[in-house]
Amino acid sequence: MKRELIVKYIVGEADQRERSEVERWITEDRNNRVEFEKMKKIWDIGEGAEQVPDVDIDNAWSNFVRMRDGRTKHIRWNRWAVAAAMLVFCALGFWVMQASLGDQQTLKTEMQVQHAVLPDGSTVHLNTHAEMSYEKGWLGKYRHVQLRKGEGFFDVKKDPEHPFVIQTGRSKITVLGTSFHVRREGVFTEVIVASGSVKVTHDEQEIVLKPNQMVLLSDTSTKEMRVDTVPDQLYRYYVRQEFIFENTDLKRVFEVLGKAYGQKFVIDDPQTRKLPYTATFEQQSLQEILEAIFKTFDLKMVKKDNIYHIN
Repeated sequence: MKRELIVKYIVGEADQRERSEVERWITEDRNNRVEFEKMKKIWDIGEGAEQVPDVDIDNAWSNFVRMRDGRTKHIRWNRWAVAAAMLVFCALGFWVMQASLGDQQTLKTEMQVQHAVLPDGSTVHLNTHAEMSYEKGWLGKYRHVQLRKGEGFFDVKKDPEHPFVIQTGRSKITVLGTSFHVRREGVFTEVIVASGSVKVTHDEQEIVLKPNQMVLLSDTSTKEMRVDTVPDQLYRYYVRQEFIFENTDLKRVFEVLGKAYGQKFVIDDPQTRKLPYTATFEQQSLQEILEAIFKTFDLKMVKKDNIYHIN
């Protein structure tokens, strides 16, 4: 596999035929995947690495010389050959610089929501059971973040010269300055925009989301991306521990409460599930919220096998 073709794939400028060729090469052999991942780590300075991996500079230089000599016999170097060569020269220098200017920072939550300020002044609220990483000292053109699991609400500081990029699964989210929610669960990625606009890239597809628009993506799906309207504002309840119910079906009310407090609620009566509820709760306990709901609709609750049944 020609290294300049791999570089074109990494930077997103390979056409469909070239992408298919590289992806086929990656899946053919485990060693191919290892080589690809090493090249990507060198190129993608936003992702970085926690440790300096083993780099065989002598072997890399030999490969470069062979590629150079082979190319000059036919035509002058193209920019992809130059880019591939740059991987050799930049590898050690980049990691030394990363070690001095900032290692990878990982944020991981368990039972508590976490608020964090990122190196550029942007903020993120991570919900429970979430994990994301970023570089303490961002270098280069992009401000890279990786959301590995869970959900977070980002308020990004505007900087047109350095786009803010979140990688999650096979999807990439690019913004300049805006606020939005991202959820990563299994192979699924959900993006909801609160303000500004967000560009979402998934494989060969690309869309731009505006406020109150959302998209749900799957790493295993090749279907066309579909933009939907956000049904309510409950997706960001964890930012201020605030629940704003506006004619919300009780089924949806208890879905959100169950997620927020780690409980399982089931409404047995189908008609009760459809009852609309309007109320706002801010930083109140689950017990206080349940008492208000039960009093409004004259409901009762029974626990069976760690499931709360509501009648």
